[in-house]
Amino acid sequence: MRVLVEFQHVTKKFGDHIVLDNLSASFFEGETHIICGRSGAGKSTLIRCINYLETVSAGTITFEETPVNKHTARNVRKHVAMVFQDFNLFPHLTILENAMLGPIKSLHHHRPEVEQRAIRYFERVGLKEKIRAFPYQLSGGQKQRAAIVRALTMEPDLILFDEPTSALDPEMIGEVLEVMKDLADEGRSMIVVTHEMGFAREAADKISFMDQGQLVETKAPTEFFNNAEHESARRFLSQIL
Repeated sequence: MRVLVEFQHVTKKFGDHIVLDNLSASFFEGETHIICGRSGAGKSTLIRCINYLETVSAGTITFEETPVNKHTARNVRKHVAMVFQDFNLFPHLTILENAMLGPIKSLHHHRPEVEQRAIRYFERVGLKEKIRAFPYQLSGGQKQRAAIVRALTMEPDLILFDEPTSALDPEMIGEVLEVMKDLADEGRSMIVVTHEMGFAREAADKISFMDQGQLVETKAPTEFFNNAEHESARRFLSQIL
């Protein structure tokens, strides 16, 4: 199985505060890799470093064997899409226009082809009737599904999810997780930061527990839930299950 992303001795500091602490890890093509842990463990910072939304203080990150740095960031972002916890949709554009913007502006794909692709994805997530709507006209769950379509329309090699359900009302979480589970089932390459452990149990190929800037345990879901070894992971699971 091909390594998509590799961290080698990565440290990230904000001032004197160490957020990623000499972290080394590999993320593989075709896998849904869940990263969980308590708030402040460094989860969001880890995935934001992959597409250069954060810069590392030491160490290297490679994407498809290319070092991630200021010179390669633009090209990396053409292949790595991100779904944020607060949607990040442009309010003055319809959700169809939001989804088409990246492929047309960054990838220089032809508009008719991009529009067909986007509509196909909107239909898949149950939003075909809403493609002319603006973000303010949608529920939180619909906005997040639109954000996922925006990511998919880029035809990325990897999708990063940063707490994609944390801003949603409880009744809307399920509709977003269902879309993500479908993507996992078809073998999309995804790295997902989430507290949704039911989703992790069902959809993950691997689960990593993060504590104090390090991935202290990485296991298949059954092993993680039934046989976590690290004390902080066991404590975390005992509190949420």
